[in-house]
Amino acid sequence: MMYSVQGMARVTSTFVSILFGGGLGACATGGVRLRGSLMRLLLPIAAGVLAVALATSPAAAANIISAVEVKGNQRISADTIRAQLLISPGEAYDPARADRSVRKLFATGQFADVRIEQRGAKLIVTVVENPILASVKIEGNSAIGTDKLQPLLKLKTGAPYTPAKARADAVQLRDYYQKLGYNQAVVEPRTTTAGEGRIDLVFAIREGELNKVRSITFVGNRAFSDGQLRDVITTTQSGWLDFLKSNLGFDEERLAVDRELLRRHYLKNGYADVEVSPHHAEFDPATKTYAISFKIDEGEQYTFGAVSIDSAVPGLDERTLGDALLVKTGEVCNAELIEKSEEKLMAALSAQSQPFAQVKVIPSRDPASRRMSLKFLIEEGPRLFVERIEIVGNTKTKDHVIRRELGFAEGDGVNAFLLRRSAERVRKLGFFKNVEVKQKKGSADNKLIVTVEVVEEETIDLSFGAGYSTSEGVIGDVSVTERNLLGNGQWLQLKLAGSFTRLQADIGFTEPRFLGTRMAAGFDLFYKDFDFSDQSSYKAQKIGGKLRVGIPLTDELNLGLNYKFSRNTIYDVGEDASVAIKEAVSGRDSATFDTSSVGYSLTYDTRDRKKLPRSGIYAGLGQDLAGVGGDVRYVRSVVDVRGYHPLGSSVTLLGRARAGHIVGWGGSEVSLLDMFYGGGDLVRGFAPRGIGPRDSQSRNKDALGGSSYYAVTAEAMFDIPRVTETAGLRASVFADAGSLWGVNSTSASVPGLSGNSASPRVSTGAGLVWDSPIGPLRLDYAVPLVKQEGDKTQALSFGIVPY
Repeated sequence: MMYSVQGMARVTSTFVSILFGGGLGACATGGVRLRGSLMRLLLPIAAGVLAVALATSPAAAANIISAVEVKGNQRISADTIRAQLLISPGEAYDPARADRSVRKLFATGQFADVRIEQRGAKLIVTVVENPILASVKIEGNSAIGTDKLQPLLKLKTGAPYTPAKARADAVQLRDYYQKLGYNQAVVEPRTTTAGEGRIDLVFAIREGELNKVRSITFVGNRAFSDGQLRDVITTTQSGWLDFLKSNLGFDEERLAVDRELLRRHYLKNGYADVEVSPHHAEFDPATKTYAISFKIDEGEQYTFGAVSIDSAVPGLDERTLGDALLVKTGEVCNAELIEKSEEKLMAALSAQSQPFAQVKVIPSRDPASRRMSLKFLIEEGPRLFVERIEIVGNTKTKDHVIRRELGFAEGDGVNAFLLRRSAERVRKLGFFKNVEVKQKKGSADNKLIVTVEVVEEETIDLSFGAGYSTSEGVIGDVSVTERNLLGNGQWLQLKLAGSFTRLQADIGFTEPRFLGTRMAAGFDLFYKDFDFSDQSSYKAQKIGGKLRVGIPLTDELNLGLNYKFSRNTIYDVGEDASVAIKEAVSGRDSATFDTSSVGYSLTYDTRDRKKLPRSGIYAGLGQDLAGVGGDVRYVRSVVDVRGYHPLGSSVTLLGRARAGHIVGWGGSEVSLLDMFYGGGDLVRGFAPRGIGPRDSQSRNKDALGGSSYYAVTAEAMFDIPRVTETAGLRASVFADAGSLWGVNSTSASVPGLSGNSASPRVSTGAGLVWDSPIGPLRLDYAVPLVKQEGDKTQALSFGIVPY
């Protein structure tokens, strides 16, 4: 039986009239109330009857989708496409849901076109699939290697291609070129058909010329020279050693960073009122270079006046809080020390279960005396709790690697300091180009949703190195380092190095958060083969491994524990070798023994930077006990202390003292391979293995090593005007003194034993230190002033900077 919609409407109207019209309308007051009750009872029934009638009408039945047909798909299955739709068979067609289905299919990135239409009881979905990238190449780049550009691309081989994504990648490449100073760089994406729905994509690059910075000048600077300020910023001037330098190009973003570096440099040196204006750039069309100038209003230099802590939070241990302050009355104002004091105060407050306390630094300047007093005000802050932590932007690094650096979890109380410190901790991982920690209101006023936004960078480093050392001749190495193994934050390195006298292979692995703690644990495997034929008439080989744990005790103090096992071999002993060396191998061609040892190290480090520091102290103490198994028994102790002090900004004074001692125990003698050896590494001006006990009657005057050594150094390193700022070269003058002595009983019986004296060897000289792209290198010329019998000298030395 079929009804039209209009007919059913008339039936319903008549039904309602019968129920509520006529006689009931003429009832008395009670009848009116009855009419109202009946209406409330029967209206839903009438509405239901109407809905059923509408649903079962021919028009409604014609609107129901009975099947979904997919057309145009080639790679992607119809079922996969149907799964994205918001309309299913048995449901009525809805234009709004159809439109949302189109947008959802487009969002997958798989389709160039999508159309959805109703044809009778069928839903027809017509798609045009995006082509798949058969290859992605970069062409036309000569100044910048493909290995640097490829990681910038979002499009990869095997991914679906869209013109919008290709244009976005082209913009990314162009911006990178402009950041390096190629301001006329043009990048054009080009495609060619590869067949079977695939295309080849090429980013064609026209690099243009590098727009260098021909000069950097400063206006208004009195306290620091132009050369000193150029050392502060990252942009460098063009010069005759451009091939050795980076950051030569004109880059607006980098210059903005340089402005901030200049400001912080002045604040660090007491100029609390300094103002650095935005840079002025002048372009020369003839040379296509820029002249940059910064205007500086230095103001006066301040020293710290009275320093106090004012707390409005009850129950605090003020003595502990006072120990956190790094600023001292009478010292030159240093904005970095103020910031670090604030951070240490916040850390101390958190340790005293006061995560909601906050610190405000209130400075008070006295221009007449040029003193700045500081009050560290501690007061209650808002009580905020973390409701949820969101990690955004990490495609490789796993969430837990980032979360464990934050220092808080869901439900914990936080403050502004904890959020800032969490961002810094994540940044120090070294896995990200950028890290931002943002917050927004959660489900209540006192709850926060914390979002950590990261931009990842490449963490695999492939490096090659080659050079020359006066101790080894031509040297070279290749290494592969992964700083974020499988996104777990672990460190892995494979390294192969060698020279005319050395072959070395190493594998190292480190887990920075062992067992979820802040301890670092790892292992090293090594193979070392040394040719000491010229110094000691034998060759040596060491194969083994090392287990190690690092425990941070404070920000500056670290404890290291280790276990080491190695199999050591002396071989190819020369016919004219010392009697002591021949006895070490018992008259055979070789001798092998195992070393099994445990040890510890303590390091204290306050240097401003690890490479060519200018201020701070480094102190290291280490001891090893061999005899936990193995064939040898000894206790070895070493100590190394270095101090750096700046004189102005162009001269750095260095003092260094080292010492070591090794002694056998349990009736065991120290073997030749475990002895200390020294030469130019202890006192410059002497040859490798050039000082210490030796057999003067053997053909090579074989070095036999010593059980004790000491060495002291005094050095002044200074900038070279117009050279340091452009080439990274510094000059130095130095004086060294030291000695190596003490032999085992076998060496003590050698008839021609010489050099076994604790009397000092002394030298003085000058050198050049180059902050090269592969690390600090130095060339030294030293003249021995005091030497002992049998010592071998070598005036010129070249190699890696040891400190």
